[in-house]
Amino acid sequence: MIEYKTERVLPQLENSILSVNATFGWQLISSQEVYNETTGISGVNVKSYGAFMQGFTGQDGKISVNTYTNVTHFISMRFGRDTAMPEYDRICSLENQFYASVNMPKPKKPVTLTAVCVIAMLIVLISVFNAVAQNIMPNLWETMVCIAIPVMLIPPTIIFWRSYKKDMVQFEEVKRRGADALMQARQIMNGRHYDVQESTPSDGQESISQAG
Repeated sequence: MIEYKTERVLPQLENSILSVNATFGWQLISSQEVYNETTGISGVNVKSYGAFMQGFTGQDGKISVNTYTNVTHFISMRFGRDTAMPEYDRICSLENQFYASVNMPKPKKPVTLTAVCVIAMLIVLISVFNAVAQNIMPNLWETMVCIAIPVMLIPPTIIFWRSYKKDMVQFEEVKRRGADALMQARQIMNGRHYDVQESTPSDGQESISQAG
């Protein structure tokens, strides 16, 4: 049985998509470039002229129309793959592993919390330094604030950074597994070639995906 899928990709990614799909046994059946432009009106500005300008131009005012253009540009690529090909299940497993690594988002650094923590600590240190330099005894509430800020901000910042490092280790491991899956699939497909013939929809399975 032949299974099918259709991918919509950016034109600059066409060769990469062809290469990756070929690695997992997919063969290109057809491709079509789609380019479409649509224009619309985003707003209208009306400017009224004064008496002098009306007399000079012979017009009551000026109307400006703001327009925008939306461009749709992609390549629709239809692929087919024989489900009876040798080691089909193994290749599908490697394919799922590869795309899991591709679709996994990269963890974000806790930059905002770190910046807030650093700024708050600088304010506390400057306040303490000025109090010591001027030999000023701080009020109770000032002392409590200077103690509370580090207690409230430093532990969460440390926890978030540890969590980020842990997530990065997992992210890199998934990416490594994805690269290994792609390499293993290439080794399996190396030296093999399967011709996929177009058949009626009832003879195969159809899936549609979109990239880019």
